[in-house]
Amino acid sequence: QVNERVFKMAIRSSAQAAIHTASVAAATVSASPIPFSDAALLVPIQTTMITAIYKAYGREISEGIIKGAVTATTASAFAKSLIGNVIKMVPILGTAAGSVLNAGVAVGFTEAIGFSIANAFENDKLDNTDDLMNILKDTMHTYKK
Repeated sequence: QVNERVFKMAIRSSAQAAIHTASVAAATVSASPIPFSDAALLVPIQTTMITAIYKAYGREISEGIIKGAVTATTASAFAKSLIGNVIKMVPILGTAAGSVLNAGVAVGFTEAIGFSIANAFENDKLDNTDDLMNILKDTMHTYKK
């Protein structure tokens, strides 16, 4: 029992490390002062995070499948960061405010995706690609609120 708990804690720690690392990367990319420069870079960051979470739980999935799922979901998240990108167009103060706003959105969304997937693994609710898509859709729906 003790060994099993330690093993599960190690898995959880590995997944959380991937989630937090991706969130920091997402914040860094989204804080760029260049409007609309972050969207294309968030997909590979989130794809890498999801791949790492799968590996932490001893599962495998095609990176192409994850990239497709994340791209579909990130398109919706892009709309959330639209206001931050428009604000970035205002010199100096707008650039700073837009960067902070976009970084916050990127961190929140990346963490939400990561913890939703890890939680699904913890509760045996992630078995196939359809489950992944449903988790991403549910996360996006919850995140929109």
